[in-house]
Amino acid sequence: MLMNNSFIFILVAILTIFLDEFSNPIRAFSNPNFVYTDGTHFALNGKPFYLNGFNAYWLMYMASDPSTRNKVTTIFQQASKYRMNVARTWAFADGNSRPLQSAPGVYNEQMFQGLDFVIAEAKKYGIYLILGLVNNWEPLGGRKQYVAWAVERGQNLTSDDDFFTNPMVKGFYKNHVKVVLTRVNTINKVAYKDDPTILSWEIINEPRCPSDLSGKTIQNWIIEMAGHFKSIDTNHLLEIGLEGFYGNNKKQYNPNSMNFGTDFISNNQIRGIDFTTIHMYPDQWLPGSSLEAQDKWASQWIQFHIDDSKLLKKPLLIAEFGKSSNTTGYNVEMRDNYFGKIYGNIFNCAKSGGPCGGGLFWQLLDQGMASFGDGYEVVLQESPSTDRVILLQSLRLSKLLY
Repeated sequence: MLMNNSFIFILVAILTIFLDEFSNPIRAFSNPNFVYTDGTHFALNGKPFYLNGFNAYWLMYMASDPSTRNKVTTIFQQASKYRMNVARTWAFADGNSRPLQSAPGVYNEQMFQGLDFVIAEAKKYGIYLILGLVNNWEPLGGRKQYVAWAVERGQNLTSDDDFFTNPMVKGFYKNHVKVVLTRVNTINKVAYKDDPTILSWEIINEPRCPSDLSGKTIQNWIIEMAGHFKSIDTNHLLEIGLEGFYGNNKKQYNPNSMNFGTDFISNNQIRGIDFTTIHMYPDQWLPGSSLEAQDKWASQWIQFHIDDSKLLKKPLLIAEFGKSSNTTGYNVEMRDNYFGKIYGNIFNCAKSGGPCGGGLFWQLLDQGMASFGDGYEVVLQESPSTDRVILLQSLRLSKLLY
């Protein structure tokens, strides 16, 4: 009888493992050039793939104008020189001047052709793209513009948070997702949803819903939108665009216990979300604290999310980090040291087989783009020491195997 019970126990254990693997299979694509996830790691062509790159939200904007299109080429050339392999940028510009979408479903072909150029040019230089589809914030329209469009059509809306719940607004956004994902590039003739140059879609940059701190509103919206993305495109990875804030159950881990209606754990458990993200701005989130305290907090913030990404069984990307020139006592050496510390956290995790698959600093500019600066900008031609810090990270990540 004891032997039978043991046999049954072992059989159940084996079946449990099998079913777990079956429900979370290693992604495999007919096109081997798509980046995919293998457990808690990114992979490409059957090998580990580590991400070292940058944010450049302005790429489509500059590419849409023939007089500034060369800025995109220059940035990709520089990134390739320093062995960077990923850029995160916007596939939206809602209303305002030079929009991609001037009204719901109404698109500016010149802007779209700028995005076509960005994608085609990135491929030339071995740069993969993470494309965001809408902004939480007002710059370039964002959810505020979507709500305004619905109000213009007779909806009685009073809050930007109605973006997450109003059926008309959600319909506007879903249509934008469909239009972008099914767009056929005028340069390479490949539909975006079939282009392996795109590493991932991002649902929304830095979502927050202060009117519902329970997290239910954001959770339900992500579930709905993740399903919509995957119904159109099963080739590409999908991430939310989270800053990494926890909900009420773990808000003590947030800077100053802030809560914005998102939850790193539950949001990333949603079916269809392929990897986790965090952003890091201790200089903004911990005002008045010392640089030492901010650095310590940054390392803890990364470690919290490494631990939780292990439990979620998904890779982690540090999608935004930087050092502002507005910091008291700022100099390039301070920025280099900070980059070095963040890169060190990423590398040590990756080297040990952990889920942190890379990082993207905010933000990369070309010379002559001062009007796009926000204090965090890096201009490679003017920062040879920063170049070396970035290159070192690229080289040591490229040599890692897990």
